[in-house]
Amino acid sequence: MFAAKAPKGGVPGLKQPAEQTRVPNHAAAGRSNLFSSDKDTSFSLSLHQDSVALNSDSETSWTPLQEDMVEDSETRFTPDSRGGGMIDEDSIYSKNDRTFVAFFGPLPREVDEALKTTDFYTQPIVAKLDLDAGFGIVVSQTKCYIWAVQKNATYRSPPMCIALPMPPNSNPLTETKALLPAVSITKSDDQHAGVIACSPDGTCWYWNNIDLSLSNVDQHVDVKINLAQDDYISHVECAGPMGYYFGTKFATVYQVSIRKQYGSIALSSTQLHGKSSGAMASIFSMIGRTQGPDTSQTLRTMVSGPKIQDPHGRWDLFAMTRRSLLRWHLYRSGECTMEAEAPLMDQITERILRDYSGTLPLGTDPRVRLLDIQYIKNGKLLVLATFFDTAAKHLDTPLSCALFTLSSQFGTTVDIEHVKYIQRKVEEDLRPEATPKLVVPHGGPGVFIIFPKAVIITSTFPTVDFEDLVPLKSDRIIGFGTEDWKQRGQEMGDFSELPIVCRSSGRLGIHIFLDGLSSTPQATSQEFRTPQEQLTEQLQAKLEQAVFFGGKKNNPISFDLAHYDGGDLNQASLNVSHEILNSHAALLSSGKDLTARLQERYQRIRSIIDSIQAAEMTSRLSIDTRFQLCWGAEKLAAANALWAQYQLKLAGRDKNKAARANLKKVVDDAAAQSLQHVGVHTSEDPISFFLKYHVEHLAELLTRLQRSSKKLALTSVGQQAELTRDVNKILILSMRSAWNYRKQHVKSYALQSSSSLEPWTGTEDVIKSLTVQYGITLAACKSNVEMETSHMDHDAVDGHSYLSTELKDQLFDLADVTLQAHSEHLQYLEGLSQSSEHNIAIATAVDEYDQAKSELLTPLIELKKTQQAIVLAQRYKDFVTLVKLCIGQERQIQAFITKYQQEFANALFQWYYDNKQLSTFLEVGEQYSDLFTVFLDNRDYGELAWLHDIKIRRYVEASQRIQEDAVLETNVDQRRTMFGVSKLLFLAGVPQQGHQQQQQQQQQVDAESMIKYASRNNEELEMATIQAFVADDWENQAGSLIRVEDKAQTVVDAFKSPVLNEQPTLRKALLKSAQSLLNRQAVSSEDLLDVLMTQQQFEVQNVDVCDAALGICLHASDIPENRRPHVLQDIWRRIFIAAPSSSRGGDDSHRGSTKNHKHTLHHSGGEDVDWRLEDVGDLDARERLLNSWMARAYAVIYRADGQKDELMLRPEEARCTMPAELFKERFMNNLSNDSDSSASAAHHADVERHCQAMVRDYERENEELERRIRDGQLLQKWKRVKEIVKEEDAKATAAEAAAAAGGHDALMADQDVEMEED
Repeated sequence: MFAAKAPKGGVPGLKQPAEQTRVPNHAAAGRSNLFSSDKDTSFSLSLHQDSVALNSDSETSWTPLQEDMVEDSETRFTPDSRGGGMIDEDSIYSKNDRTFVAFFGPLPREVDEALKTTDFYTQPIVAKLDLDAGFGIVVSQTKCYIWAVQKNATYRSPPMCIALPMPPNSNPLTETKALLPAVSITKSDDQHAGVIACSPDGTCWYWNNIDLSLSNVDQHVDVKINLAQDDYISHVECAGPMGYYFGTKFATVYQVSIRKQYGSIALSSTQLHGKSSGAMASIFSMIGRTQGPDTSQTLRTMVSGPKIQDPHGRWDLFAMTRRSLLRWHLYRSGECTMEAEAPLMDQITERILRDYSGTLPLGTDPRVRLLDIQYIKNGKLLVLATFFDTAAKHLDTPLSCALFTLSSQFGTTVDIEHVKYIQRKVEEDLRPEATPKLVVPHGGPGVFIIFPKAVIITSTFPTVDFEDLVPLKSDRIIGFGTEDWKQRGQEMGDFSELPIVCRSSGRLGIHIFLDGLSSTPQATSQEFRTPQEQLTEQLQAKLEQAVFFGGKKNNPISFDLAHYDGGDLNQASLNVSHEILNSHAALLSSGKDLTARLQERYQRIRSIIDSIQAAEMTSRLSIDTRFQLCWGAEKLAAANALWAQYQLKLAGRDKNKAARANLKKVVDDAAAQSLQHVGVHTSEDPISFFLKYHVEHLAELLTRLQRSSKKLALTSVGQQAELTRDVNKILILSMRSAWNYRKQHVKSYALQSSSSLEPWTGTEDVIKSLTVQYGITLAACKSNVEMETSHMDHDAVDGHSYLSTELKDQLFDLADVTLQAHSEHLQYLEGLSQSSEHNIAIATAVDEYDQAKSELLTPLIELKKTQQAIVLAQRYKDFVTLVKLCIGQERQIQAFITKYQQEFANALFQWYYDNKQLSTFLEVGEQYSDLFTVFLDNRDYGELAWLHDIKIRRYVEASQRIQEDAVLETNVDQRRTMFGVSKLLFLAGVPQQGHQQQQQQQQQVDAESMIKYASRNNEELEMATIQAFVADDWENQAGSLIRVEDKAQTVVDAFKSPVLNEQPTLRKALLKSAQSLLNRQAVSSEDLLDVLMTQQQFEVQNVDVCDAALGICLHASDIPENRRPHVLQDIWRRIFIAAPSSSRGGDDSHRGSTKNHKHTLHHSGGEDVDWRLEDVGDLDARERLLNSWMARAYAVIYRADGQKDELMLRPEEARCTMPAELFKERFMNNLSNDSDSSASAAHHADVERHCQAMVRDYERENEELERRIRDGQLLQKWKRVKEIVKEEDAKATAAEAAAAAGGHDALMADQDVEMEED
């Protein structure tokens, strides 16, 4: 794969023009070059397949040049790897620290036309470049195109070529297979080049001298090679001075000799003998017949070795078949001997099974295919083979590739010295002439595996994992070039080069430089890198290539990032962005003009997302990465704008030099301070240095720019105003250029959601700086700058200076960018995960944003920039300002409501409400009823909202609003009235019978909630009514007393609780409750129950107190659930210890002597509360019990629907068991109102004393209850009460039934009388 990036200075071995010194890139320097990828990465070599920005009218943003408009300050050329020629930058298609791909020229026009109409399934075409002879050829079935080539020369125009006819072919296999003639350029001693071509049927033609003038096309000699049936010529190999050898399908090899006799040229052919030949082969040769081939062999390729230094001048020729490797010795005398045949495929299969034992079980067939073989330096052979590395094989299972290094001297077996497994997988291309080719220029160290649509690059070093890829987009490789290094004996260099011929792109050159690589293991620093880190480095390198070269016109190289799928695309893309942003990318131009370099960096950083999109990998980028990539491009857009505006000002030709000098001081100081902030010190021009290497910190520069301008103290008000204007231009243009870029590329970066990272244009520092600059500009607008500016009289516009007008316009622009920054900051906070801290930050940001709207837009109105204020108010939805500007203008209000609907309506209604214009509030609400309804539904304006609900016939909603307000109402009478109205509205809102049938499903959903609501309303209404009734009775009872305290005292004195006089703390609480009720103030449910149960009246204005008390206990919403059981205990305990009613009649004889019984009097009437059942008659006892509270309470329970057993307690269960904590919880409010709580310790002590006193009072009730049980036969009386109530209820039921029956009889009698009269 490609390495991470090129080192500074460009491609090693390729000299570049002198480059300006760059800041050291320590991060890049620490990164070693990685050349291995994950072995399991599957890759197809395509053998079968190929945030809101602003637009202001008053200030425009910087517009970038298109990429083809960017011109460097100097013409750049790169010498080729051998220094033999110059390659201009436009011809470079790909470049990194190891690989260099360039365009060397187009193909001849005739060849181009032929290739355009070629179907490679039926009409294969191959190309060869013989760089020694200086010719290139393209071979089809009928023609061979030849043109002149030079190794290091590049050309733009198509070269001249000639077309030679190919020998006729009568092989019958041509009808079913696309076979090509075997063609080779020949060299002779007189430095002339010829062409030898042999058709598949063995017809061989030879042209002695190629004349590009076409004068010798028909001057060829020929010879016929006699082939066996079904055999055909498929390969040709030049073995140096030994001549040309043609191989057939069945691995038969023929030597074709070119002889010159008496000025003429003749051809002859001789078959090379195999091991089984001997005398019989000689006989076949003598009679002109060929020996029969071995049809089990299929020739893959042939290769010759260099001259072997021995007395006989021997050369070796190797032929690799489908299964075997053969070697012949060739001698200058013309003799040849086959020396060895080894079962190569079996040995390679055995080695693969051993190395892949984890994925290929024993006995698995990996289906090894031997593809190509090359002779390399050090007397070795390199074999290319493919195989399956998994046991499961499918039609789409990719193939693995491997390079096997062999000894060239072998016998019956081959010594496999080393295996290099290629990391990329391949797919088979079934088209003719599509088999991968192995090329090792100069015998190493570079190794090229050529596929139809890609070239894999590696090395002959056995322990170095260097691997790279040069894929094509849609083009096709049809051939390559070679040099005959074997005769020259060159030493192995540190670079390799391979010319390739492409169908559409012409001739390309691939250069690799392997300096620093050797057969020794890699540096230890690489050993510590994980496979993921290595893949990320490779992905980063490929992305960098795509950024710098992917946009070149007609570039055939594919930069598809999907080939490097295992790397971290987020990290790789951010690394490339950072290096371009801060000028650390080695592929950036070295021009000294900052304007051009900023333009180039902008274009390059934009290409990052384009390259990722082209690979359809945008979805693999996280939202944070996408924002960071966009922000990087934004910063360069803003930097271009800043630099352009700054240069424009400095280049001004006006006479006002002071303004330029002041601006330069401010910019230099801001840049210097920014560099110091990031820890950089330089002697260069601060702003130039900053924009070259530290654009990443552009936000810091902009904030420092504002501070530096404020710091520069100018005595002249006019100069200060001019400086403010110039700084404003830079700030506004920079910010808008960034936002415009983001707006235009939202879809490209997929910025639909928010990022967890804070945008650089919306930081608190940026907002603060813009706000301060707005204040400075506002102050300048209000100052009398006309008297201080020399050009005022000439630039006057409508009585005001041009400078003043310009500052006012900038005030609008500053408000615009400041509010945009606020908006971004708020959007960032809202996108963060929810937490209490973030919620506070959001609330603060919202308040600051709303405040900024008012503070920034109000001055515009004051400066008569009302229309501009309206524009900004609409842009940032400052509806409060819009409402203020259009109050009283009905048409404008209607227009804004039509445009903004609810948002504007909310602000309008709120303004009327806040300004106490309630009548207008309701009138406008009626006009825009639907909007008004939504407004009220989302606000706590119940005191007015219910009126609107009634008007629009939302009675249930009106009822709910009134109920919510009634719960908060403290006045008893108003509370009662409000709950009553709420009940009436609820009943009015209940659907009628017809509506019930139509809305049955809706009612089923809401039934439960409606029942709960109605029940609560009834309960609250009942409690409010009882409180009102109690207060009315007490008023009557108090008579002519005036003071509430006196009335309360009188009322409480009349309470009949038998133990109340022994409960001082409870009595005090009752007095307080009585005072509240007499003041018509509502009390809590528990306080009301205390009043009712200690007062001990059976009824209050015909309301049964027991029934009401139990209902309040069951339903009151203000009684906490943990206290509700204890409240029920209080009710029953006070029922059980209630004093007998003196109004009830009965025999007083029970007050006489009773054996062993002590009588106790507990009330003013002196009636015995401990009377015993056996001391009175049955009727008297029945009467007494029937008129007791126990009977009233049990009757309520017994006669209630649903048998409210859960509300009934036995006497022994009514004992108070409420914990002290609940006492504190209940009575703390009363104590807080009575005592001074300023001292917490004292207050705590008061609470403790009060609770203890209240507990003692309740314990007194417990004691009385226990005494009644013990001495007053309470349990027996309770049992008898239940019997009496049941008997009385049965009597009442029978009486009702009799009455009903009597009425029916009387009715029938009346009817009989009428009939008799008739």
